[in-house]
Order: sequence, then structure tokens, then C-alpha cells
Amino acid sequence: MRRLIFALPSILLLSIFTFTAAFAAEPLRVVAGTSLITDIVNDLTAGDSEVLTIIQGSSCPGHENAKTQDFVFAAKADLVLIHPFQRHMLQVTAMLDAVDNASLKLIVISPKGSWIIPEIQKQATLEIADALCAAAPQKTEAIQQRKRLRIEKIAQTEQECREHLKAVAGKSVIAAAMQAEFVQWAGFNVLRSFRRVEEINARELASIMSDVKGKGVCGVIDNYQSGMDAGLPLALELNVPHVVLSNFPGSSDDVPDYFSLLQANVTQLSKL
Repeated sequence: MRRLIFALPSILLLSIFTFTAAFAAEPLRVVAGTSLITDIVNDLTAGDSEVLTIIQGSSCPGHENAKTQDFVFAAKADLVLIHPFQRHMLQVTAMLDAVDNASLKLIVISPKGSWIIPEIQKQATLEIADALCAAAPQKTEAIQQRKRLRIEKIAQTEQECREHLKAVAGKSVIAAAMQAEFVQWAGFNVLRSFRRVEEINARELASIMSDVKGKGVCGVIDNYQSGMDAGLPLALELNVPHVVLSNFPGSSDDVPDYFSLLQANVTQLSKL
């Protein structure tokens, strides 16, 4: 009996330790609007999270529907992190309406425009870090440390990209509307932009050709997610290079994250 009395505290301590360790190891469950958000969450949590990506990197944001398994995941998730343009999209609203999860918190990450631009990517990183820390206070120190490392890496990568782009600064191009902002950041003069492949028509192509005639266009830039060949007729008519950029990590195996995507886009642009 004496042994049992003395053994009880050890058993209780072991149980408490086991419960605490299990609670601390519980991964943060996040629904991410796109692979841009997923990339940041994975980096800041060092893989200590479960993430559902609503719109994959190879998909057009306007052409993706929520799936049944998305609803199942969201029913047990902690956070939904989305872009401003997704706030009223069916993929998000249908999910929120369908799941019975009172603790699920929706946060709109505010940066608008191209998240490929380093300054916007920094802002998104800071906002997502704040959201993750609020949802998992016990992970704050680790998240903040990884946030600082990511911000430093963004600055370093931007500097490297600027060096590669010096030779093409000021050149004139035609660009897909969803790439125009990034292409301008890269130092190009965007004479005209064009819409998605299913929206562009012969009249618009003729208008663009008329506007850029004699203005020294050095290339036509398409956007992977909105149609890789939308601008190809323009490139062929002008007899200039045609390149395709991507707005989302994961659009191909060689661009799994933001940094590889930015570098791949810059490599393409430096050929013009």
C-alpha cells in the first residue's frame, strides 16, 4: 500500500506530461486561399501545420471549385486565410456556409496586387505571421524567428533579381493583365496589356497591334494561370520572343515556393 501511495504522484505527473506534450504537438490547421498563402504558412510553421489549399498553383483562381474534402478539413480547421479578391468567391463562401465550426476564424490578408513583388510579399508574410501567432500563442517565438528569416531572404533575393534585370530595364513589352504589375516592377515599360485567353478577341488584338506599332516592342509576356498562349499571336505577328510567367508557387515542379518562382520569372524576363 505504501508503494502505491508513493507511486501515484509519478503516474499523475507522467499523465500530465503526456497530455501537455500531445496538446503542444497538435498541428495548426489552416485553410489557405491559394498556394501563395500556403507557401508562407508552411515556411513560418516549419511544417508544424496542416494546410488545405483551395486554389492550387496550376489553376486559375476564377476556375476552381471547393470540393467535399475541403469542407471536411474546414470543419476541424483553426484558420481560413484568403486574399481580398476571394472574400465573396463561391469557393470560400460555400465552405464557410457548409461547415459547422464556430471556432473557425476567417482572416483576409490585405495586400492587393502581385504577391510576387517582394515588397508585397513582405507585407503578406508579416500579416500571416500575426494571424498564426494569434491562433497558436505557444508557437509565437518560433513563428517570429522564421518570419525574420523569411523577410531577410526576400530582401536578399530581391537584390539578386535586380542585378539580373539591369540589362532589360526600360525595354518595352506587351503583357497579360495579371502580370503587368510585376513586369513593371521588373523595370519594363508595359505598352499594352491583354485579358485572359477566353476573353481576348480579334478586335482587341488588332487594337494592341495598332497601338504598339513602331514602338520597339521586345517581347510579349503571358500569364500561366490565365492562358499560356493568349499573347502568342501578338508575338508571332511582331516577330518577338514570347515568355510565360506564373503568379503562384506550385504551378510546376521547378517552382515549389515563392523564391524559386520569383527567380524563374526573372530568368524568363532577363532573356528579353
